Amino acid sequence: MKVIVFGASQGVGRLAVADALRRGHVVTAFGLPPDAPLAATAGPGGRWLAVPGALGDRLAVTDAVAEQDAVLFAVEPARSRRGDLSPSLAMRTALRAMSDDGVRRLVCLSMGGPGSERDGTGGGLLGRLFGSAPAPDALAEARQIEVAVRTSGLDWTIVRPARLTDDAGKHSWRAGPGYAVPQGTRIARADVAEFMVDQLDNRTNVGHAVAVAW
Repeated sequence: MKVIVFGASQGVGRLAVADALRRGHVVTAFGLPPDAPLAATAGPGGRWLAVPGALGDRLAVTDAVAEQDAVLFAVEPARSRRGDLSPSLAMRTALRAMSDDGVRRLVCLSMGGPGSERDGTGGGLLGRLFGSAPAPDALAEARQIEVAVRTSGLDWTIVRPARLTDDAGKHSWRAGPGYAVPQGTRIARADVAEFMVDQLDNRTNVGHAVAVAW
C-alpha cells in the first residue's frame, strides 16, 4: 500500500513510518528531511521517501498526497504548535488535498484516556488525580480535528490513545469505542503507531473513533 504519514518527524508519526516500512508499505514521510536516519528494515516491497515540507503549505501537501492509497495523520496535538499553524488547520489542509486527489482512507491520531470526554468533565477528576488527563488546549485542538474528520465524507478512523509515553512498545493494547478504556491511563507511542498502521487495511473501524491504552 502507498501511504503518506503526516507528523513523520517525531513521536507517533516517526514510529509509524518505521512500522509501515517493516510491513512492506511504500511510505512517504512528510516533513522528514531527506537525510534523516530511520531505524527500520524494509519488508518485502517496502521503501520510503522523505518529503520535506510544511503542513500549512497546501501545494506541498496536495502534491505529496497525490496517488497515495491512504493517509496516516499522526500529528500530536500537544507537541505541534509551531508559529501560527495549529494541528486542526493542518488537518483541514490534508483533508482538502485528499478530496482533490480522490484519496479515501484516513487514519487520524487524536487524544483519549480518562478526562478526555467531549466536555472534559466526565472522569476528569480521576484523570487529574492520576496525571493522565490531557491539557485542555491540546484536547480542544484534538476535538476540532475530529469534527473536521467526521464531516469529511472519507473512510476515516480516529485513534484516541491514553497518555502517550516513550516506553518500549509491548505489541499489545486494549481498544474499544469511546474516549477511554477502563483503567487505561497510558500507552507507548510505539504501540499507538503499530495500532494505527494496523488500521490501514482493516475496515472494521472505518467510521469509528477508537480508544486505545494498555
